[in-house]
Amino acid sequence: MKIKYKAQKAVSCFLLCAIIFSVCACGEEGKDNAALYGETIGGLQDDELFVIIETNAPLPVLLVTSHVYDDGTVKQAAIDCDVYYPIDGEVKNIGRVESMGTAYPVSYDETGIYTASGHAMQRYEVEKSGTIELAEVINEQFDENGNAAYTMEKGDETETISEEEYYDVFGKYKNATVVSFAYGASDAAG
Repeated sequence: MKIKYKAQKAVSCFLLCAIIFSVCACGEEGKDNAALYGETIGGLQDDELFVIIETNAPLPVLLVTSHVYDDGTVKQAAIDCDVYYPIDGEVKNIGRVESMGTAYPVSYDETGIYTASGHAMQRYEVEKSGTIELAEVINEQFDENGNAAYTMEKGDETETISEEEYYDVFGKYKNATVVSFAYGASDAAG
């Protein structure tokens, strides 16, 4: 009985590694991602989907969600996800990002991870230390007369910006890549 269990476990580990290599990429990068996140991905629940992205961080970043939808441009987008990153040789959940509605899926580019709503946009950066920081926020607020005001927050500073500046910054989110989550290699290929 123990031999059968060990054989099943070995086959399962082999299949998991094959999936990770297929999803993460080809060549050396895929091997590096599998070595970095393989154990974490192997421990995900059946309803959890994942993706490994290249963003502002020195190493690839693992995003995990259990709530996806078809946004019309990618197979499975999400409005929220957990962010994983290696800290001192151990992969840890370093935070969660969330957009406000399916019109604003989680996205990314080389400068960070984006979330948004109809009147705001946030850009997060994954720091080398393994923390996730809110790097930039823009907001559109309305007074009691319906007049709009626009602000930008960077770090501890908040400044008033013009409507044009607001839409220029919001354009970074619109130009970012929508995150497409997958269960495994067969899902990622579709």
